[in-house]
Amino acid sequence: MPRSTITRQDAPPPGSWWSTPWFAVLISLTLAVPLLRPAVAPLIDIYGHLARFAIDARIDSSPYFHQWFAVQWRLSGNLGMDLLVAAAEPLLDVVETTKIALIAAAVLTAAGMLAVAKEAHGRIPPSAFFALPLTFGMPFQYGFLNYTLSIAFAFPLIALWMRLGRGRRDRLRTAVFLPLGLLLWVTHVAGWGAFCVAVFAIELVTARRAGRGWPRVIWSAGLACLPLAVPIVIMLAQSGTASAGVAQWFSWLLKLFFVAAILRDQHLGFDIASVMLLYGLVLCGLRGAGFRMEARLACAAGLLFCVFLLMPGMVMGSSFTDMRLLPCALALAILSLSPTTTNHRHLTMIAIAALAFLGTRLAVQTFSWARLEDRLQDQLAAIDHIPRGSRVVALADLPCETQWTSRRMDHLGMMAIVRRDAFVNGLWDIPSSQLRIHRPEAGGFVYAGSQALFAPGCRYDEGYDLQRALATIPYAAFDFVWLIDTPRVKWPTDARLRLVWSTDRGALYRIVHRASE
Repeated sequence: MPRSTITRQDAPPPGSWWSTPWFAVLISLTLAVPLLRPAVAPLIDIYGHLARFAIDARIDSSPYFHQWFAVQWRLSGNLGMDLLVAAAEPLLDVVETTKIALIAAAVLTAAGMLAVAKEAHGRIPPSAFFALPLTFGMPFQYGFLNYTLSIAFAFPLIALWMRLGRGRRDRLRTAVFLPLGLLLWVTHVAGWGAFCVAVFAIELVTARRAGRGWPRVIWSAGLACLPLAVPIVIMLAQSGTASAGVAQWFSWLLKLFFVAAILRDQHLGFDIASVMLLYGLVLCGLRGAGFRMEARLACAAGLLFCVFLLMPGMVMGSSFTDMRLLPCALALAILSLSPTTTNHRHLTMIAIAALAFLGTRLAVQTFSWARLEDRLQDQLAAIDHIPRGSRVVALADLPCETQWTSRRMDHLGMMAIVRRDAFVNGLWDIPSSQLRIHRPEAGGFVYAGSQALFAPGCRYDEGYDLQRALATIPYAAFDFVWLIDTPRVKWPTDARLRLVWSTDRGALYRIVHRASE
């Protein structure tokens, strides 16, 4: 059984430098370091998001976008970064705003984690810093921007929820969280869901601590969370949208992979060793071996993990919905820990070890993203040869999704939309999105999937390779074919394609149209 406690220690022991507010602020700011160098953080989906932001921002001013796109803004649970970028558009372009917002999200997530630890324990335990690398967990690496922003809001809101609950200011908490819960849902529905699960678990423990029976405990926790239920009414009113795209139930092997790959980046051994260290710390807390677990946060972590196990992988057209919960669950489990020792020397050693772990993860992350950006910039040089308003077929040569390392080229072609007001295949077809696409003449080369050429053995369509893609392109509907991260041995020799740019693993071809076209 886990050793747990909900006892607060409001006064940190003398000399506990890691518990001071200034140190928490300083450490939170270090989460910005990996994001400073790249103009665009090398995240898998970020280029698709940037393309949508650019269309949203320039649909009325671009002489090209209106031919292919329409923007119909509507209330939905996936708008956080979209609204931020749209609001900043008069002052900053979409790339600059997205970079600033990502930096702010990383810093705010870290600060929110430390705020949760402080609210739970009355001080920041030295072990809390072990949780901070989870800021750059798999959801961040995939470039789930709206979800990332929602989690940046969720952790500080959990701390605020606990603080208002500690003061028994229930009416004030209801008044505060009616709008904040709605704002969190608008940012991203999965972040709102994770927050709701976490605070429901916190309320369960709080009610149980008061000595109530389980029926009353569940009723009390549900009643406390009622101010967060407004988005449920909205989703029910938007008939059909809330249930669209629900799939991938109980993919146990994939879920097991996610459990091991929470910190997946570019270094298999290092990433696995890092997450095993975190699981080891949680195990120590469960066994009471050197650490105790704060009951509310431990319950929140456990309930989030159960939801991860039971929920499908795709909800409302968003992939990997279940995976997104894992870093939150593990972070809350780590934040629930506090050392059982009161020896200042031992506490200092734990703090130094946690900070060393954080520093090493940040250093490796900074190096990995810098190296990835250099490779991506090499491919992006093709955009200089694409005239504005062009119609481009982008085809990216990709490794299997189960391969640990990723070259982050999946949606790179979308940058031609951002920089050249072009049309590029590979945009997402999401029912809740404000973006509408009209290009019937492009056939199957419109939505995401048409640009992805996976290695044999891991394709969604086993027959879809470069040869088949080139054979089925409606050439009259396009001006360029852009081969991304594709080795020379695969390049085509087709009279309809004239090479205008190339690098070792990429090529851009102008399509030679017949006069009748």
